[in-house]
Amino acid sequence: MGGIVSSMNDLDTLPKRLQYLSEEDPNKELYVFYNRSVRDSYTSRELFILAGRFAHRLRQQGFQKGDVIANTLPNSPERLITDVGIIMAGCVAMNGQAVLADGSDFFQSAKVSRCGAVIMADEGSGWQLLHKFLKNEKNDEMLSPLSVKEAPELKWAIIISRRNQNLLQDLKTKSQEMFVCPLDTEDVVVVLTTSGSTGYSKLVPRTHREIIVVSVCRSAMISPDVEWAESREKQFLFYSDRMMGWTADHSFYTLCQAETRVMLDLFSKPPGRDIYVEMWEALEAERCKMCTLLLPELEHLMESLRMPSGPKNKLKLIITGAQPYRKSQLKKFFNFSDNVYVVYGSTEVCYMSGKYAKEESYTSNNCGHAVNGMILKVCRDNGEQCQANETGTIFAKGQYVFRGYFNLLEKPTQDSAVFTPGGWFNTEDYGFFNDEGDLHVFGRLKDVIMYGPTVFYPGWMEKRLAEHPDIVDAFIVPVTDPVLYQNICAHVRVKKDSHLSQDELRDYCDAIFLSEASPGLITKPKYFIITKEDFPTTLTGKTDKQFLKRKAEELFGCGAKL
Repeated sequence: MGGIVSSMNDLDTLPKRLQYLSEEDPNKELYVFYNRSVRDSYTSRELFILAGRFAHRLRQQGFQKGDVIANTLPNSPERLITDVGIIMAGCVAMNGQAVLADGSDFFQSAKVSRCGAVIMADEGSGWQLLHKFLKNEKNDEMLSPLSVKEAPELKWAIIISRRNQNLLQDLKTKSQEMFVCPLDTEDVVVVLTTSGSTGYSKLVPRTHREIIVVSVCRSAMISPDVEWAESREKQFLFYSDRMMGWTADHSFYTLCQAETRVMLDLFSKPPGRDIYVEMWEALEAERCKMCTLLLPELEHLMESLRMPSGPKNKLKLIITGAQPYRKSQLKKFFNFSDNVYVVYGSTEVCYMSGKYAKEESYTSNNCGHAVNGMILKVCRDNGEQCQANETGTIFAKGQYVFRGYFNLLEKPTQDSAVFTPGGWFNTEDYGFFNDEGDLHVFGRLKDVIMYGPTVFYPGWMEKRLAEHPDIVDAFIVPVTDPVLYQNICAHVRVKKDSHLSQDELRDYCDAIFLSEASPGLITKPKYFIITKEDFPTTLTGKTDKQFLKRKAEELFGCGAKL
């Protein structure tokens, strides 16, 4: 893209880019929110002023450069203003993922990052988890004291409401000072959360430089020729409901590339609200021709709109990924769009490979060539590189790879568990390159379940299940799923006198998670197998997990449903 974006190339931090936009193109709409057909837009100038005012408030309350502030707000104008305000204050915005009812996932992230404050709504999952830790007294109209034993440095809550003391309205209507902290390109701007083997989040830091570099990569990889790039710049708005804080590019791509993003306002979700109908109405109202969409969302969209064969007026482009796609699954995207771009990436790397899929020639699990700036290789267990069409572990090296997990208790280092001595990142995915150099990805090597866009480590769930008084032992195994790639089956052995039913076990699993958490983040068993017999064992005396997987697949997998 040219024009104003080209002139921003020397601006090496997000606040610099936003300030430049606010001065050179102040009326440029950067974000457009829809809430039940009500349109709410934010220009570059409005965003710069409102975020700067919030940044000033943070500094008045004593927050300093480098302080970590978790944000649990859903996609909304409030999430946008507070995220950008945190950054303009010189602080670090952390995605405050909260899914487990006991808060162990969120508190682990808060402790490791030495998070000092959390932003939350006065409703929803953040409130459900944290309101019981609020002290009765209030510091002022903005800060409420917190006391959390599991995260001792988490001292403050910033409670955002649309009913009382409306922060957004206050920032808009009152004349207030602004603050913009001087920042360096290598300062950490955001900490992203991703799943780990313990069930808690691992923390991935991203600097201003990394965010900007990744955004440039994204713009280049979906513009294969000049004609397409020019047409995008003239008329195509981009719709994306990816969660703010989900990945490096989706959080701040708009600030880096000045490309309008359309999305839903999800601050509150009253009963009966069909967000997929709203999503399509917003797409049509803004005449969006580009959209980020994952397969589970596409299935919901087809169901809500009752159009399995797609709309009359197709989109120009759908960007998708997050799970391996079979050819039959990808065909559904072509009912909604003329072009489908399949991308392979991760929180730690962002983009690794991608390609424009052709409906007639696409092969299952094909994720295309490595994107510019990345080198990929597939290796055997002994470290030797695989030949074409030989399956092995995928390794990545390049400018989009993170430099180590974020931990202010220890200096970030290149963890030997994920980096080779030569600096290659071990994706822990397996796949192969075909003769044309396209990477085919099959999923995870270990006992990890690819649950749609979520990587689910079953170990912590097995431990939780084993805490039930009737359960002697428990294993979580995957079953193939036509939409999610893999779904989840709990295989449990109960006491001889137990009368535990599947419904009771399902209720027990539901209670582990926050009831108000986003459904897209909750990975819990859909299927259950309850037995009083001992699990079969291998010759070495270990539980035969392959047998348990085969049994679950026979009962619940794709083949069992045909």
